[in-house]
Amino acid sequence: MLSFLETDKDLLKYSSFHTPATARYFFELREKQDIPKLHNIWGFAQENNLPIVFLGSGTNILFAFDIFEGIIIRNTLKGIEWKDNIVTVATGELISPLSLQISKKISEKFKTSEKWPHGPDKSFIRSGDMWNSCENRSHSSPEEGLSEGDVLKSTTSEDTEIWTWSSHFTEVFSLFGKWVGLPGTVGGAVAGNAGCFGFEAKDTLIQANIFDMETGEYITLRNKELDFSYRHSILKDYSNWFLVDTIFRTNLISDDTTNPRTFRSGKQPGGFTCGSFFRNPPWDSAGRLIDQVWLKGHRIGGVKVSEVHANFFLNDKKGSYQDILTLRDLAKEKVQEMFGIELQEEVRIIENK
Repeated sequence: MLSFLETDKDLLKYSSFHTPATARYFFELREKQDIPKLHNIWGFAQENNLPIVFLGSGTNILFAFDIFEGIIIRNTLKGIEWKDNIVTVATGELISPLSLQISKKISEKFKTSEKWPHGPDKSFIRSGDMWNSCENRSHSSPEEGLSEGDVLKSTTSEDTEIWTWSSHFTEVFSLFGKWVGLPGTVGGAVAGNAGCFGFEAKDTLIQANIFDMETGEYITLRNKELDFSYRHSILKDYSNWFLVDTIFRTNLISDDTTNPRTFRSGKQPGGFTCGSFFRNPPWDSAGRLIDQVWLKGHRIGGVKVSEVHANFFLNDKKGSYQDILTLRDLAKEKVQEMFGIELQEEVRIIENK
């Protein structure tokens, strides 16, 4: 038994679903100097055949157990370091406050910088799915080959970048503004390639620094090595990897004036919920499908499908994880019957194996 592990830890407050749960072993990682302890925890887990689960802010998980017969490691590492247009962020930082901070810095920098030409200075990169791509070319520097009125789009986070041309603009907004209000930590956002309004973690991440709990060594992976896809990265495939910190490019700008907080207001419910329970299937919306099978407002025990957004399950009457799983099964069954579509969970369900 490791002296720094807590035992029989109450997990009620560590999940946004707020369902009763207990962890047999628990460790909260607060300081980088304690990262080597993860190597000891890995050894202890292997000796005793115990699973290890990492936990961030708990906004996208369901504890599907009464007592977890394993080790829960909660990551609350903090730290933000700025260098020009690059920021290194500890993975326990919350993604929404970080995004707000980046947005403010970029807005201030743009307003006070010397414009080049008719718009942003050379340090800004216009990016996002709102762009109309013209012609792709590869250049050793951002300025090479540009003419007056041209602006930039970065389509990769690697050393060699591809730039596309579009019209100039005079007012910009940081793409990180799209993440303001997004729940969760930086670690969870990167591991799951989180995103909204067309902006995902893969669009800004340069590098991930990882601690291998099995070997006790550090690993560095560049963007393309993380194998990003929809709500997935290679980080989800290695249970012995712990994401320590990430390096983001911050000078990504847009002329999209959508305010995420205003957009979400009235369209997404509050309360004890994990947000979107299911992934959106290709070319469709999980919320629309669940609405079409008349499950809005449907209740099982203490949990119901939100009347505001059908892809949100609300624990509004002290429900259990069993209530949530039963409601999940019903939604999947009804959608499969009517549309022939099998809904896939976006929420991370943690169970005893």
